[in-house]
Amino acid sequence: MLVPFVNQVSVIIFDAVTFLQENITLSAIFAFIAVLSLWLFAAQFRGSSQSKLPNSVVLQAEEGEVRIALTAIESLVQQAAAQVKGVREVRPTFFTRNEGLGVHIKTTVSSEDSIPELSAQLQNVVKEHVLRIAGVSIEEIMSAGARGRVELR
Repeated sequence: MLVPFVNQVSVIIFDAVTFLQENITLSAIFAFIAVLSLWLFAAQFRGSSQSKLPNSVVLQAEEGEVRIALTAIESLVQQAAAQVKGVREVRPTFFTRNEGLGVHIKTTVSSEDSIPELSAQLQNVVKEHVLRIAGVSIEEIMSAGARGRVELR
């Protein structure tokens, strides 16, 4: 019973190969789609070179574990930055650092303040605020400040 099925499959494959040999354009399109499909399939299983950042931070408490979303920590960073005079805009991004959390903060500051002083103050305020509110210790804070536009009229 299996033999007639094999004969039908071999006839279908032979007809398809013959058709593709006669139509070079369709053969090229078919080859491109086949290679693209295999590449996308393989890309699913390849690991990225960067470590993936989880969506939350897990803290171990006596009663169990507590998960704090990175969006909540991002809000805490923005709240802390609002307390620093001279900081206009804050855009935090997170990264892993020695089994802990690191924050890279891009800021826009006012033009009359010293960027190194504001950066040091911002790092201290953010670290203390996030630790006090969320209980999450930030191991490293890198901040990059840029001056806002000054318009004179």
